[in-house]
Amino acid sequence: MQRSPIHTAPTRQVVAAALVLLVLGALGAIQAGVAGSDFMFDLEQVQPALARAQPVVDPTPTPRLARRIYLVIIDGLRADLSYELPYLDELRRRGVDVEVSSHYPTWSRPNYVSILTGVPPSASGVRTNHHATPVLLDSLMDRAHAAGLRVAVATDYDNLPRLFLRRRGDLHKPRALVEPIHLDPDDPVFSENREPVAIAGPDADLVSPFDDARYAPWPGGFAEAGAALVADQAELVVLLVGAVDLAGHSSGAASPKYREAALAVDHALALALANIDLTKDAVVVTADHGHTDRGGHGGIEPEVRMVPLVLAGAGVVPGAAVYDGRLIDIAPTVAALLGIPAPGHGLGRTLAELVTLDRDTAAARAIADRTRVGLNQRIVDLAEDSADGDVLEHRAMRIALVVGGALVGSALAVLLIRRRVLRFDASAILVSVPAFFVVYAGLIALVGQRFSPSFLPAQGNLASTLALYGGAAMLVQLLASMWVLRSYRTLGERLAAANGIAWFALTLSMFTAGMIWAFFPPPFVTLPSPAWLVVIPAVEVAVACAAVNVALTLFVEVAIFVQRAWQREHVALD
Repeated sequence: MQRSPIHTAPTRQVVAAALVLLVLGALGAIQAGVAGSDFMFDLEQVQPALARAQPVVDPTPTPRLARRIYLVIIDGLRADLSYELPYLDELRRRGVDVEVSSHYPTWSRPNYVSILTGVPPSASGVRTNHHATPVLLDSLMDRAHAAGLRVAVATDYDNLPRLFLRRRGDLHKPRALVEPIHLDPDDPVFSENREPVAIAGPDADLVSPFDDARYAPWPGGFAEAGAALVADQAELVVLLVGAVDLAGHSSGAASPKYREAALAVDHALALALANIDLTKDAVVVTADHGHTDRGGHGGIEPEVRMVPLVLAGAGVVPGAAVYDGRLIDIAPTVAALLGIPAPGHGLGRTLAELVTLDRDTAAARAIADRTRVGLNQRIVDLAEDSADGDVLEHRAMRIALVVGGALVGSALAVLLIRRRVLRFDASAILVSVPAFFVVYAGLIALVGQRFSPSFLPAQGNLASTLALYGGAAMLVQLLASMWVLRSYRTLGERLAAANGIAWFALTLSMFTAGMIWAFFPPPFVTLPSPAWLVVIPAVEVAVACAAVNVALTLFVEVAIFVQRAWQREHVALD
Protein backbone atom coordinates (compact mmCIF):
# COMPACT_ATOMS: atom_id res chain seq x y z
CA MET A 1 0.00 0.00 0.00
CA GLN A 2 1.44 3.36 -1.05
CA ARG A 3 1.29 6.41 1.21
CA SER A 4 -0.45 9.67 0.29
CA PRO A 5 1.81 12.25 -1.37
CA ILE A 6 3.71 14.47 1.04
CA HIS A 7 5.05 17.88 0.18
CA THR A 8 8.81 17.86 0.70
CA ALA A 9 11.66 20.24 -0.01
CA PRO A 10 13.50 20.13 -3.32
CA THR A 11 15.28 16.84 -3.67
CA ARG A 12 18.72 18.48 -3.69
CA GLN A 13 18.11 19.82 -0.17
CA VAL A 14 16.88 16.43 1.02
CA VAL A 15 19.98 14.77 -0.41
CA ALA A 16 22.21 17.42 1.18
CA ALA A 17 20.60 16.80 4.59
CA ALA A 18 21.10 13.06 4.13
CA LEU A 19 24.77 13.58 3.33
CA VAL A 20 25.22 15.76 6.45
CA LEU A 21 23.62 13.05 8.61
CA LEU A 22 25.79 10.47 6.87
CA VAL A 23 28.95 12.40 7.81
CA LEU A 24 27.71 12.84 11.40
CA GLY A 25 27.02 9.12 11.53
CA ALA A 26 30.54 8.32 10.33
CA LEU A 27 32.10 10.66 12.89
CA GLY A 28 29.92 9.18 15.65
CA ALA A 29 30.91 5.68 14.63
CA ILE A 30 34.61 6.51 14.82
CA GLN A 31 34.34 8.23 18.21
CA ALA A 32 32.17 5.54 19.76
CA GLY A 33 34.28 2.78 18.26
CA VAL A 34 37.42 4.22 19.81
CA ALA A 35 35.67 4.54 23.19
CA GLY A 36 34.45 0.94 23.00
CA SER A 37 37.83 -0.46 22.05
CA ASP A 38 39.51 1.50 24.86
CA PHE A 39 37.10 0.32 27.55
CA MET A 40 39.16 -2.69 28.66
CA PHE A 41 42.24 -0.48 28.98
CA ASP A 42 40.28 2.14 30.91
CA LEU A 43 39.63 -0.49 33.58
CA GLU A 44 43.35 -0.81 34.29
CA GLN A 45 45.30 1.16 36.89
CA VAL A 46 49.00 1.54 36.28
CA GLN A 47 49.76 2.60 39.85
CA PRO A 48 46.85 1.97 42.25
CA ALA A 49 46.72 3.48 45.72
CA LEU A 50 48.25 0.42 47.43
CA ALA A 51 51.27 0.47 45.09
CA ARG A 52 52.03 4.01 46.29
CA ALA A 53 51.97 2.96 49.95
CA GLN A 54 54.64 1.21 51.97
CA PRO A 55 53.82 -2.48 52.50
CA VAL A 56 52.70 -3.42 56.00
CA VAL A 57 55.21 -6.15 56.87
CA ASP A 58 55.06 -7.92 60.23
CA PRO A 59 58.64 -8.10 61.60
CA THR A 60 57.88 -10.92 64.04
CA PRO A 61 59.30 -14.24 62.75
CA THR A 62 57.24 -17.41 62.95
CA PRO A 63 58.41 -21.05 62.74
CA ARG A 64 59.00 -22.46 59.29
CA LEU A 65 56.66 -25.39 58.64
CA ALA A 66 57.91 -26.63 55.25
CA ARG A 67 61.32 -26.75 53.63
CA ARG A 68 60.01 -25.99 50.15
CA ILE A 69 56.63 -24.92 48.79
CA TYR A 70 55.30 -25.82 45.34
CA LEU A 71 52.48 -23.40 44.46
CA VAL A 72 50.60 -24.78 41.44
CA ILE A 73 48.13 -22.69 39.43
CA ILE A 74 46.07 -24.67 36.90
CA ASP A 75 44.64 -21.92 34.76
CA GLY A 76 40.90 -22.27 34.12
CA LEU A 77 40.25 -25.42 36.21
CA ARG A 78 36.78 -25.28 37.72
CA ALA A 79 36.17 -26.95 41.05
CA ASP A 80 33.79 -29.76 40.02
CA LEU A 81 36.08 -31.16 37.31
CA SER A 82 39.04 -31.18 39.68
CA TYR A 83 37.47 -34.18 41.45
CA GLU A 84 38.04 -36.32 38.34
CA LEU A 85 41.84 -35.93 38.39
CA PRO A 86 43.81 -38.87 39.86
CA TYR A 87 46.93 -37.05 41.06
CA LEU A 88 44.95 -34.20 42.56
CA ASP A 89 42.75 -36.75 44.35
CA GLU A 90 45.87 -38.42 45.75
CA LEU A 91 46.97 -35.09 47.20
CA ARG A 92 43.48 -34.58 48.61
CA ARG A 93 43.60 -37.89 50.44
CA ARG A 94 46.91 -36.94 52.04
CA GLY A 95 46.03 -33.36 52.90
CA VAL A 96 43.32 -30.70 52.58
CA ASP A 97 40.51 -30.43 50.05
CA VAL A 98 38.51 -27.18 50.03
CA GLU A 99 36.99 -24.79 47.53
CA VAL A 100 37.82 -21.10 47.55
CA SER A 101 36.42 -18.10 45.75
CA SER A 102 38.15 -16.34 42.89
CA HIS A 103 37.79 -12.57 42.54
CA TYR A 104 35.81 -10.49 40.08
CA PRO A 105 36.64 -9.90 37.29
CA THR A 106 37.48 -13.59 37.08
CA TRP A 107 40.15 -13.27 34.41
CA SER A 108 43.63 -14.76 34.56
CA ARG A 109 46.14 -11.97 35.08
CA PRO A 110 44.03 -10.24 37.74
CA ASN A 111 43.88 -13.45 39.73
CA TYR A 112 47.50 -14.44 39.26
CA VAL A 113 48.05 -11.18 41.15
CA SER A 114 45.39 -12.15 43.71
CA ILE A 115 47.19 -15.44 44.40
CA LEU A 116 50.73 -14.07 44.58
CA THR A 117 50.08 -10.76 46.39
CA GLY A 118 46.86 -11.27 48.33
CA VAL A 119 45.34 -8.23 46.59
CA PRO A 120 42.10 -8.62 44.59
CA PRO A 121 41.58 -6.96 41.19
CA SER A 122 39.48 -4.17 42.67
CA ALA A 123 42.55 -2.95 44.60
CA SER A 124 45.48 -4.25 42.54
CA GLY A 125 44.63 -2.26 39.41
CA VAL A 126 45.03 -5.42 37.32
CA ARG A 127 41.48 -5.84 36.04
CA THR A 128 41.85 -7.57 32.65
CA ASN A 129 44.20 -9.77 30.64
CA HIS A 130 45.28 -6.64 28.75
CA HIS A 131 47.27 -5.31 31.70
CA ALA A 132 50.66 -4.36 30.24
CA THR A 133 52.67 -2.92 33.13
CA PRO A 134 54.51 -4.78 35.91
CA VAL A 135 52.70 -4.83 39.24
CA LEU A 136 54.44 -2.85 41.98
CA LEU A 137 52.60 -4.57 44.82
CA ASP A 138 54.46 -6.51 47.49
CA SER A 139 54.38 -10.19 46.57
CA LEU A 140 55.30 -13.64 47.85
CA MET A 141 58.43 -13.39 45.73
CA ASP A 142 59.42 -10.10 47.39
CA ARG A 143 58.92 -11.56 50.88
CA ALA A 144 60.84 -14.71 50.00
CA HIS A 145 63.77 -12.70 48.63
CA ALA A 146 63.77 -10.46 51.70
CA ALA A 147 64.12 -13.62 53.81
CA GLY A 148 67.04 -14.86 51.71
CA LEU A 149 65.05 -17.59 49.94
CA ARG A 150 65.26 -18.52 46.25
CA VAL A 151 62.21 -18.37 44.01
CA ALA A 152 61.57 -20.19 40.73
CA VAL A 153 58.80 -20.56 38.16
CA ALA A 154 57.96 -23.00 35.37
CA THR A 155 55.13 -22.14 33.01
CA ASP A 156 53.81 -22.49 29.50
CA TYR A 157 52.47 -18.91 29.71
CA ASP A 158 55.13 -16.20 29.42
CA ASN A 159 53.24 -13.31 31.00
CA LEU A 160 53.57 -14.39 34.64
CA PRO A 161 57.22 -13.33 35.16
CA ARG A 162 56.59 -10.07 33.29
CA LEU A 163 53.82 -9.10 35.69
CA PHE A 164 56.25 -8.55 38.57
CA LEU A 165 59.38 -7.08 36.98
CA ARG A 166 61.33 -4.49 38.98
CA ARG A 167 63.94 -1.91 38.05
CA ARG A 168 67.19 -2.91 39.67
CA GLY A 169 67.57 0.46 41.36
CA ASP A 170 64.03 0.37 42.76
CA LEU A 171 64.43 -2.80 44.81
CA HIS A 172 65.09 -1.02 48.09
CA LYS A 173 63.32 2.31 47.47
CA PRO A 174 60.28 3.32 49.54
CA ARG A 175 57.26 2.06 47.62
CA ALA A 176 55.82 5.59 47.20
CA LEU A 177 58.93 6.63 45.22
CA VAL A 178 58.86 3.75 42.75
CA GLU A 179 57.69 4.76 39.28
CA PRO A 180 55.62 2.36 37.17
CA ILE A 181 57.29 0.39 34.40
CA HIS A 182 55.82 0.50 30.88
CA LEU A 183 56.72 -2.51 28.78
CA ASP A 184 54.79 -1.40 25.69
CA PRO A 185 55.75 2.18 24.85
CA ASP A 186 53.55 2.16 21.73
CA ASP A 187 50.35 1.36 23.63
CA PRO A 188 48.21 4.53 23.58
CA VAL A 189 46.71 3.77 26.97
CA PHE A 190 50.11 4.46 28.54
CA SER A 191 51.24 7.20 26.17
CA GLU A 192 51.20 9.93 28.78
CA ASN A 193 54.07 8.19 30.60
CA ARG A 194 55.88 6.84 27.57
CA GLU A 195 59.54 6.03 28.05
CA PRO A 196 61.95 7.68 25.57
CA VAL A 197 63.72 4.34 25.11
CA ALA A 198 61.98 0.97 24.74
CA ILE A 199 62.87 -0.63 28.06
CA ALA A 200 61.69 -3.99 26.76
CA GLY A 201 65.06 -4.25 24.98
CA PRO A 202 67.57 -6.99 25.81
CA ASP A 203 69.81 -4.55 27.70
CA ALA A 204 67.05 -3.21 29.97
CA ASP A 205 68.02 -2.87 33.61
CA LEU A 206 65.12 -4.95 34.93
CA VAL A 207 65.05 -7.62 37.59
CA SER A 208 62.89 -10.74 37.40
CA PRO A 209 61.01 -11.73 40.55
CA PHE A 210 62.19 -15.28 39.95
CA ASP A 211 65.76 -16.49 40.37
CA ASP A 212 64.99 -19.26 37.87
CA ALA A 213 62.25 -18.71 35.27
CA ARG A 214 61.54 -21.50 32.78
CA TYR A 215 59.14 -20.93 29.90
CA ALA A 216 58.18 -24.24 28.26
CA PRO A 217 55.39 -23.82 25.71
CA TRP A 218 55.98 -27.07 23.83
CA PRO A 219 54.04 -30.32 24.54
CA GLY A 220 55.59 -32.02 27.55
CA GLY A 221 57.66 -28.97 28.35
CA PHE A 222 55.79 -28.08 31.51
CA ALA A 223 56.45 -31.47 33.15
CA GLU A 224 60.10 -31.33 32.10
CA ALA A 225 60.62 -27.80 33.44
CA GLY A 226 58.75 -28.57 36.67
CA ALA A 227 60.81 -31.70 37.31
CA ALA A 228 64.00 -29.70 36.76
CA LEU A 229 62.92 -27.19 39.40
CA VAL A 230 62.11 -29.99 41.84
CA ALA A 231 65.69 -31.18 41.41
CA ASP A 232 66.93 -27.67 42.15
CA GLN A 233 66.99 -25.89 45.53
CA ALA A 234 64.50 -22.99 45.26
CA GLU A 235 62.38 -22.74 48.42
CA LEU A 236 59.34 -21.26 46.64
CA VAL A 237 58.43 -22.78 43.27
CA VAL A 238 55.47 -21.46 41.26
CA LEU A 239 54.10 -23.76 38.55
CA LEU A 240 51.57 -22.28 36.11
CA VAL A 241 50.02 -24.32 33.29
CA GLY A 242 47.46 -22.98 30.79
CA ALA A 243 46.28 -25.99 28.75
CA VAL A 244 42.97 -26.36 30.63
CA ASP A 245 42.09 -22.71 30.08
CA LEU A 246 42.83 -22.97 26.36
CA ALA A 247 40.50 -25.97 26.08
CA GLY A 248 37.82 -24.11 28.01
CA HIS A 249 37.99 -21.18 25.62
CA SER A 250 38.00 -23.31 22.49
CA SER A 251 35.44 -25.96 23.45
CA GLY A 252 33.74 -25.05 26.74
CA ALA A 253 33.90 -26.70 30.16
CA ALA A 254 31.20 -29.22 29.30
CA SER A 255 33.23 -30.63 26.42
CA PRO A 256 35.33 -33.81 26.32
CA LYS A 257 38.33 -31.71 25.24
CA TYR A 258 38.21 -29.72 28.47
CA ARG A 259 38.22 -32.91 30.55
CA GLU A 260 41.01 -34.39 28.40
CA ALA A 261 43.10 -31.26 28.89
CA ALA A 262 42.56 -31.42 32.67
CA LEU A 263 43.62 -35.07 32.77
CA ALA A 264 46.72 -34.27 30.70
CA VAL A 265 47.68 -31.44 33.06
CA ASP A 266 47.07 -33.69 36.07
CA HIS A 267 49.40 -36.29 34.55
CA ALA A 268 52.04 -33.65 33.78
CA LEU A 269 51.82 -32.41 37.34
CA ALA A 270 52.32 -35.94 38.67
CA LEU A 271 55.46 -36.24 36.53
CA ALA A 272 56.79 -32.85 37.57
CA LEU A 273 56.29 -33.47 41.29
CA ALA A 274 57.13 -37.18 41.34
CA ASN A 275 60.29 -36.72 43.43
CA ILE A 276 59.13 -34.29 46.10
CA ASP A 277 59.25 -35.33 49.76
CA LEU A 278 55.91 -34.51 51.37
CA THR A 279 57.34 -35.16 54.81
CA LYS A 280 59.50 -32.05 54.34
CA ASP A 281 57.88 -30.11 51.52
CA ALA A 282 54.34 -28.95 50.77
CA VAL A 283 52.21 -28.64 47.63
CA VAL A 284 49.47 -26.04 47.19
CA VAL A 285 47.25 -26.46 44.10
CA THR A 286 44.62 -23.96 43.01
CA ALA A 287 43.17 -22.23 39.92
CA ASP A 288 42.66 -18.61 38.97
CA HIS A 289 39.07 -19.13 37.76
CA GLY A 290 36.74 -21.73 36.27
CA HIS A 291 34.76 -21.78 33.01
CA THR A 292 31.15 -21.78 31.94
CA ASP A 293 29.86 -24.86 30.15
CA ARG A 294 30.07 -23.00 26.84
CA GLY A 295 33.47 -21.56 27.67
CA GLY A 296 34.24 -18.17 29.09
CA HIS A 297 34.91 -16.45 32.39
CA GLY A 298 35.13 -12.99 33.91
CA GLY A 299 31.77 -12.89 35.70
CA ILE A 300 30.60 -14.20 39.05
CA GLU A 301 28.83 -17.42 38.02
CA PRO A 302 29.47 -20.19 40.60
CA GLU A 303 31.20 -22.43 38.06
CA VAL A 304 33.52 -19.55 37.17
CA ARG A 305 34.10 -18.18 40.67
CA MET A 306 34.63 -21.34 42.73
CA VAL A 307 37.99 -23.06 42.30
CA PRO A 308 39.81 -25.92 44.07
CA LEU A 309 42.39 -25.45 46.80
CA VAL A 310 44.34 -28.59 47.64
CA LEU A 311 47.19 -28.65 50.17
CA ALA A 312 49.36 -31.61 51.12
CA GLY A 313 52.68 -32.23 52.84
CA ALA A 314 54.70 -30.67 55.64
CA GLY A 315 52.87 -28.10 57.72
CA VAL A 316 49.40 -29.10 56.44
CA VAL A 317 46.66 -30.43 58.75
CA PRO A 318 45.20 -33.50 56.96
CA GLY A 319 41.41 -33.35 56.65
CA ALA A 320 41.15 -29.73 57.82
CA ALA A 321 38.47 -27.51 56.31
CA VAL A 322 37.66 -23.88 55.74
CA TYR A 323 34.43 -22.51 54.30
CA ASP A 324 35.12 -18.87 53.48
CA GLY A 325 38.49 -19.08 51.72
CA ARG A 326 39.45 -16.75 48.90
CA LEU A 327 42.34 -16.61 46.46
CA ILE A 328 43.76 -13.62 48.34
CA ASP A 329 44.14 -15.89 51.40
CA ILE A 330 46.62 -18.17 49.61
CA ALA A 331 49.60 -15.77 49.74
CA PRO A 332 49.55 -15.29 53.54
CA THR A 333 48.96 -19.05 54.00
CA VAL A 334 51.95 -19.96 51.83
CA ALA A 335 53.96 -17.34 53.72
CA ALA A 336 53.02 -19.01 57.00
CA LEU A 337 54.22 -22.38 55.69
CA LEU A 338 57.57 -20.77 54.80
CA GLY A 339 57.76 -18.84 58.07
CA ILE A 340 58.01 -15.48 56.30
CA PRO A 341 55.76 -12.38 56.59
CA ALA A 342 52.70 -12.17 54.39
CA PRO A 343 52.94 -9.82 51.37
CA GLY A 344 52.57 -6.35 52.84
CA HIS A 345 49.87 -5.01 50.52
CA GLY A 346 47.62 -8.04 50.91
CA LEU A 347 43.97 -7.96 51.94
CA GLY A 348 43.72 -11.69 52.71
CA ARG A 349 44.14 -13.67 55.89
CA THR A 350 46.19 -16.71 56.85
CA LEU A 351 44.06 -19.86 56.62
CA ALA A 352 45.41 -20.97 59.99
CA GLU A 353 42.84 -23.78 60.16
CA LEU A 354 44.72 -25.61 57.41
CA VAL A 355 48.30 -25.41 58.70
CA THR A 356 50.05 -26.73 61.81
CA LEU A 357 50.53 -23.43 63.63
CA ASP A 358 50.56 -23.63 67.39
CA ARG A 359 48.05 -21.51 69.28
CA ASP A 360 50.41 -18.62 70.02
CA THR A 361 51.77 -18.48 66.46
CA ALA A 362 48.26 -18.65 64.99
CA ALA A 363 47.18 -15.80 67.25
CA ALA A 364 50.23 -13.72 66.25
CA ARG A 365 49.50 -14.34 62.57
CA ALA A 366 45.85 -13.36 63.08
CA ILE A 367 46.85 -10.09 64.77
CA ALA A 368 49.33 -9.32 61.97
CA ASP A 369 46.65 -10.11 59.37
CA ARG A 370 44.09 -7.81 61.00
CA THR A 371 46.60 -4.98 61.26
CA ARG A 372 47.74 -5.33 57.66
CA VAL A 373 44.25 -5.74 56.21
CA GLY A 374 42.87 -2.84 58.26
CA LEU A 375 45.56 -0.40 57.14
CA ASN A 376 45.49 -1.51 53.51
CA GLN A 377 41.70 -1.53 53.30
CA ARG A 378 41.63 2.04 54.59
CA ILE A 379 44.00 3.09 51.77
CA VAL A 380 41.78 1.38 49.21
CA ASP A 381 38.60 2.87 50.68
CA LEU A 382 40.05 6.40 50.73
CA ALA A 383 41.12 6.08 47.07
CA GLU A 384 37.69 4.82 46.02
CA ASP A 385 35.88 7.49 48.09
CA SER A 386 38.05 10.19 46.53
CA ALA A 387 37.38 8.89 43.01
CA ASP A 388 33.65 8.54 43.68
CA GLY A 389 33.59 12.07 45.08
CA ASP A 390 35.26 13.40 41.97
CA VAL A 391 32.71 11.61 39.79
CA LEU A 392 29.83 13.05 41.81
CA GLU A 393 31.35 16.53 41.76
CA HIS A 394 31.48 16.64 37.98
CA ARG A 395 28.39 14.55 37.23
CA ALA A 396 26.03 17.53 37.00
CA MET A 397 28.32 19.18 34.46
CA ARG A 398 28.50 15.99 32.39
CA ILE A 399 24.72 15.55 32.48
CA ALA A 400 24.31 19.19 31.43
CA LEU A 401 26.64 18.62 28.47
CA VAL A 402 24.69 15.54 27.38
CA VAL A 403 21.30 17.23 27.76
CA GLY A 404 22.62 20.35 26.03
CA GLY A 405 23.83 18.26 23.12
CA ALA A 406 20.44 16.57 22.91
CA LEU A 407 18.67 19.96 22.87
CA VAL A 408 20.96 21.23 20.10
CA GLY A 409 20.20 18.07 18.14
CA SER A 410 16.48 18.57 18.71
CA ALA A 411 16.68 22.19 17.55
CA LEU A 412 18.47 21.02 14.42
CA ALA A 413 15.74 18.45 13.86
CA VAL A 414 13.02 21.12 14.15
CA LEU A 415 14.87 23.26 11.62
CA LEU A 416 15.18 20.33 9.21
CA ILE A 417 11.51 19.44 9.65
CA ARG A 418 10.48 23.01 8.85
CA ARG A 419 12.65 22.94 5.76
CA ARG A 420 10.91 19.66 4.87
CA VAL A 421 14.15 17.70 4.48
CA LEU A 422 13.48 15.49 7.51
CA ARG A 423 10.25 13.70 8.34
CA PHE A 424 9.26 11.77 11.44
CA ASP A 425 7.05 8.90 10.39
CA ALA A 426 6.03 7.13 13.60
CA SER A 427 5.31 3.80 11.91
CA ALA A 428 8.66 3.80 10.09
CA ILE A 429 10.61 4.76 13.22
CA LEU A 430 8.82 2.20 15.40
CA VAL A 431 9.73 -0.58 12.96
CA SER A 432 13.24 0.41 11.95
CA VAL A 433 14.92 1.86 15.06
CA PRO A 434 13.90 -0.82 17.59
CA ALA A 435 14.98 -3.52 15.14
CA PHE A 436 18.63 -2.79 15.90
CA PHE A 437 18.35 -2.47 19.68
CA VAL A 438 16.03 -5.47 20.14
CA VAL A 439 18.24 -7.78 18.07
CA TYR A 440 21.47 -6.44 19.61
CA ALA A 441 20.29 -6.71 23.23
CA GLY A 442 18.68 -10.08 22.51
CA LEU A 443 21.90 -11.51 21.13
CA ILE A 444 23.89 -10.34 24.16
CA ALA A 445 21.32 -11.73 26.58
CA LEU A 446 20.74 -15.07 24.83
CA VAL A 447 23.88 -15.90 22.87
CA GLY A 448 26.08 -13.95 25.24
CA GLN A 449 25.03 -15.65 28.48
CA ARG A 450 23.04 -13.09 30.48
CA PHE A 451 24.95 -9.78 30.30
CA SER A 452 27.98 -11.22 32.09
CA PRO A 453 31.67 -10.74 31.26
CA SER A 454 31.77 -14.53 30.99
CA PHE A 455 29.92 -14.29 27.67
CA LEU A 456 33.29 -13.95 25.95
CA PRO A 457 34.16 -17.57 25.03
CA ALA A 458 37.31 -16.71 23.11
CA GLN A 459 40.17 -14.71 24.56
CA GLY A 460 40.06 -11.10 23.44
CA ASN A 461 38.41 -7.73 23.88
CA LEU A 462 34.78 -7.42 24.91
CA ALA A 463 34.20 -4.74 22.29
CA SER A 464 35.29 -6.95 19.38
CA THR A 465 32.80 -9.67 20.30
CA LEU A 466 30.06 -7.10 20.92
CA ALA A 467 30.76 -5.71 17.46
CA LEU A 468 29.83 -9.10 15.96
CA TYR A 469 26.42 -8.92 17.62
CA GLY A 470 26.14 -5.30 16.50
CA GLY A 471 26.87 -6.30 12.92
CA ALA A 472 24.00 -8.80 12.93
CA ALA A 473 21.67 -6.18 14.42
CA MET A 474 22.80 -3.65 11.79
CA LEU A 475 21.81 -6.01 8.98
CA VAL A 476 18.35 -6.53 10.51
CA GLN A 477 17.80 -2.78 10.91
CA LEU A 478 18.99 -2.04 7.38
CA LEU A 479 16.50 -4.55 5.98
CA ALA A 480 13.75 -3.19 8.24
CA SER A 481 14.46 0.38 7.10
CA MET A 482 14.31 -0.57 3.43
CA TRP A 483 11.07 -2.47 4.04
CA VAL A 484 9.24 0.42 5.75
CA LEU A 485 10.51 2.99 3.22
CA ARG A 486 9.41 1.03 0.19
CA SER A 487 5.84 2.43 0.25
CA TYR A 488 6.76 6.08 -0.33
CA ARG A 489 5.77 7.32 -3.80
CA THR A 490 8.54 9.80 -4.45
CA LEU A 491 12.24 9.59 -3.81
CA GLY A 492 12.22 12.88 -1.94
CA GLU A 493 9.60 11.59 0.50
CA ARG A 494 11.48 8.33 0.96
CA LEU A 495 14.78 10.09 1.67
CA ALA A 496 13.16 12.58 4.08
CA ALA A 497 11.72 9.67 6.06
CA ALA A 498 15.12 7.95 5.99
CA ASN A 499 16.63 11.14 7.40
CA GLY A 500 14.09 11.00 10.23
CA ILE A 501 15.01 7.39 11.03
CA ALA A 502 18.70 8.30 10.95
CA TRP A 503 18.30 11.30 13.25
CA PHE A 504 16.20 9.38 15.76
CA ALA A 505 18.60 6.40 15.89
CA LEU A 506 21.66 8.62 16.29
CA THR A 507 20.09 10.77 18.98
CA LEU A 508 18.75 7.82 20.97
CA SER A 509 22.03 5.90 20.97
CA MET A 510 24.26 8.92 21.59
CA PHE A 511 22.07 10.22 24.41
CA THR A 512 22.17 6.82 26.10
CA ALA A 513 25.95 6.62 25.71
CA GLY A 514 26.28 10.16 27.02
CA MET A 515 24.28 9.42 30.15
CA ILE A 516 26.36 6.33 30.85
CA TRP A 517 29.49 8.47 30.42
CA ALA A 518 28.02 10.97 32.89
CA PHE A 519 27.55 8.27 35.54
CA PHE A 520 30.52 5.99 34.71
CA PRO A 521 33.36 8.12 33.35
CA PRO A 522 36.79 6.53 32.84
CA PRO A 523 39.25 5.82 34.31
CA PHE A 524 37.58 3.33 36.65
CA VAL A 525 39.06 3.44 40.14
CA THR A 526 35.94 1.68 41.43
CA LEU A 527 35.10 -1.36 39.32
CA PRO A 528 31.70 -1.43 37.58
CA SER A 529 29.46 -4.37 38.49
CA PRO A 530 29.44 -7.43 36.19
CA ALA A 531 26.34 -6.26 34.35
CA TRP A 532 27.73 -2.76 33.83
CA LEU A 533 31.02 -4.27 32.71
CA VAL A 534 29.07 -5.52 29.69
CA VAL A 535 26.51 -2.73 29.36
CA ILE A 536 29.04 0.13 29.22
CA PRO A 537 31.05 -1.19 26.24
CA ALA A 538 27.83 -2.59 24.75
CA VAL A 539 26.32 0.90 24.59
CA GLU A 540 29.52 2.36 23.16
CA VAL A 541 29.60 -0.33 20.49
CA ALA A 542 25.86 0.20 19.89
CA VAL A 543 26.51 3.87 19.15
CA ALA A 544 29.24 2.91 16.69
CA CYS A 545 27.04 0.30 15.03
CA ALA A 546 23.98 2.56 14.98
CA ALA A 547 26.07 5.35 13.44
CA VAL A 548 27.48 3.00 10.82
CA ASN A 549 23.98 1.73 10.14
CA VAL A 550 22.70 5.27 9.69
CA ALA A 551 25.49 5.88 7.21
CA LEU A 552 24.69 2.63 5.39
CA THR A 553 20.94 3.34 5.30
CA LEU A 554 21.43 6.84 3.95
CA PHE A 555 24.07 5.63 1.50
CA VAL A 556 21.65 3.02 0.19
CA GLU A 557 18.83 5.57 -0.04
CA VAL A 558 21.01 8.14 -1.79
CA ALA A 559 22.22 5.42 -4.16
CA ILE A 560 18.62 4.41 -4.90
CA PHE A 561 17.71 8.06 -5.42
CA VAL A 562 20.59 8.65 -7.85
CA GLN A 563 19.92 5.42 -9.73
CA ARG A 564 16.19 6.16 -10.18
CA ALA A 565 16.88 9.78 -11.12
CA TRP A 566 19.31 8.52 -13.75
CA GLN A 567 16.67 6.09 -15.03
CA ARG A 568 14.05 8.86 -15.27
CA GLU A 569 16.45 11.10 -17.14
CA HIS A 570 17.24 8.41 -19.69
CA VAL A 571 13.57 7.47 -20.10
CA ALA A 572 12.73 11.13 -20.77
CA LEU A 573 15.53 11.36 -23.34
CA ASP A 574 14.28 8.25 -25.07
